[in-house]
Amino acid sequence: MKSYKKLFTENGFTFNGKQYGDRSFTMNYYKLVKDILDGEHGKTPTPTTLSKMFMSTVYLDYNSLPSSVKERRLYKELGDIYILTNKDIKGFSSSITRISKHMGVNVVFHS
Repeated sequence: MKSYKKLFTENGFTFNGKQYGDRSFTMNYYKLVKDILDGEHGKTPTPTTLSKMFMSTVYLDYNSLPSSVKERRLYKELGDIYILTNKDIKGFSSSITRISKHMGVNVVFHS
């Protein structure tokens, strides 16, 4: 069956050929991080590269989250890590661009 849904997608991005078109850019970023860690986009990068890729958007320890983030629950749990959800589209876009450069894959933003 042919899919026409992608013709109606205005939000999101395509990362390494996979469409992330959820209405929420935050959820798109969350799903991207999960897919990278699950190996959906190739071999999972080394710990050093992961730290450079995700910078301050992924925390390994709840206690290291900024207090304002904890108080307003501006994070989403992914297994035993925490992904910040308090960035705007521009902030997430720059993070996604940085990730694509570290992984050597293409990203196309839809607007």
